[in-house]
Amino acid sequence: MSDPIRIVIFTWDIPEANSITNRVMARYSDRVVGIIKSNRVRRCQKQGEAIRYLYKRSGDFFVAKALEMAMLPAASLVPRIFGRDPRTQPLRRIARRYGLPVYSTRDINSPGLRDRVAGWKPDLFVSIYMNQLFGPELLAISRLGTTNVHPSLLPRHRGMAPYVWAMSEGDSHTGVTLHWIDNEQLDKGDVIAQQKTPIYPKESAVSLAFRCADIGAQMMVQAIEKIELGQRPRERQNHAQGSYHSWPDRKCLNQCKKRGHPYFSIRDMWREMSRAA
Repeated sequence: MSDPIRIVIFTWDIPEANSITNRVMARYSDRVVGIIKSNRVRRCQKQGEAIRYLYKRSGDFFVAKALEMAMLPAASLVPRIFGRDPRTQPLRRIARRYGLPVYSTRDINSPGLRDRVAGWKPDLFVSIYMNQLFGPELLAISRLGTTNVHPSLLPRHRGMAPYVWAMSEGDSHTGVTLHWIDNEQLDKGDVIAQQKTPIYPKESAVSLAFRCADIGAQMMVQAIEKIELGQRPRERQNHAQGSYHSWPDRKCLNQCKKRGHPYFSIRDMWREMSRAA
């Protein structure tokens, strides 16, 4: 029998991403050898500049995401009161549970970070809502490749917060895509698997985001199992049908509201983040 594959997770410390990481760790904790966390808010900008830009662009939506992060530590304790594991929790709490190192970086392609990751001798990179692009030197370290989970049906809605853009454009459904990252092109890699989910009337962006995360978690666990068995499913995207979006702007958010989809709901935030796994 061959040795278990060695996995490195690349992620962003937000509640939806952490719910996927939580699920992957619950199934493959013996295979994950390290976690790399992005502490960059936006590419090519310093932290303060990025925060000012995003608030100017998105207003209340940016405030909502910040509030979501602030609520996570308390909300994720609720299941523990009843003796159950939380669905999501802060990333360092997940890593501490499994005795794993978490390394934060503003540049995943820096020579120092590449050397550290190479020292772990990884077979597979798992990207979970990572907000930085993988350079060719970093990608070359992973023997079996790099997988990414994206909460839309690619090639439609590449980029940031695709579930919000799907609501804004009046889509009746969206979904989750697992795909390979083979180069520095954003969300354009060959598809491993996809799964649809409806967008319900009056549903909030919070509810849809966490449902996509649940779907993505299950898909990622299944994909890792297939990769371990030597399967490498690949289907090229139809790039002619692709669309790309940056962080949601005020026009996008206003269109969500007109279509009956609130993008900000404290009730939904608390409900989704206080659920058990």
